[in-house]
Amino acid sequence: MVSFLYHIIRERIYFFTIKNAFCNQCRILVFFVFVFSACVGGSSDYSIFARDRTHAWPIINHNHPVFDELNRKWVSSFYFDRGMNYTNSRFEVVSFSQLLDRYDSIDSFDAILLNCVDDYQGIVSADDVRRYDLQLATNIKLARDSDRPEWLQPLLILVPDNKNPPFLERFLTANISELRLVRLADYYEPLDKKILKGASAEFGRAVYKDNCLFCHSINGVGGNKGGSLLRKFDFRLNIEKSRFKDTFLVMHSQDNANKQNIKQFVTDDDLEVLSKFLSEIIKEK
Repeated sequence: MVSFLYHIIRERIYFFTIKNAFCNQCRILVFFVFVFSACVGGSSDYSIFARDRTHAWPIINHNHPVFDELNRKWVSSFYFDRGMNYTNSRFEVVSFSQLLDRYDSIDSFDAILLNCVDDYQGIVSADDVRRYDLQLATNIKLARDSDRPEWLQPLLILVPDNKNPPFLERFLTANISELRLVRLADYYEPLDKKILKGASAEFGRAVYKDNCLFCHSINGVGGNKGGSLLRKFDFRLNIEKSRFKDTFLVMHSQDNANKQNIKQFVTDDDLEVLSKFLSEIIKEK
């Protein structure tokens, strides 16, 4: 009897060993097939842009293959010519909305962060992209003898002639090397977390977001092309506030060498509330 039971138990152990080995091989095979399938097939979104948890699109320049899949056309932009003091500029563009349509079903986002080659950083809302039919210029042709600054390179945000958005710096972002899908609340959170005293400082925060943050970051938000204003000026002192205004007019007037005429977007009252905002921010440093 003992011998009989021994043989039965040994056979069952052998059976289950073979079965488990076979199942493990099946699992390995299934896993291999799954990985291989993911590499060679899948959604076209992922084959065009590898995406990570931060929702980054890799570097996209005007030669990126995705633009070959979108319709291109040549357009003019009075909005651009007005901002740059040019005439008769022409642009080869693709629809920004069509590009975004590829990603609506993947993740929830409401804005596009525009990282630029020269440490400039723009941001536009997805709503603005669609409302104003914003375009991405992949080729820029200026009128003959136009003075072209180095930063004026594709990709460029462009407002078509049949649209009239508010006149803001953000709609002239150029030299874009990367587009990143974000949520506005998350992006601005480090800048918005401080409660400011007085309506003027709050107005100043809005002016800063619309005109300054692209070149002068605060709390890690924005670009750093122009360096930190909080390091360059001590906004606790009235003499430094005056120096800030004088420097702004020199650096950002219509005739500055770099053709960055930010003065056209900022009034004298805006400069006042900007100083109040920055003086509030510097108190926490």
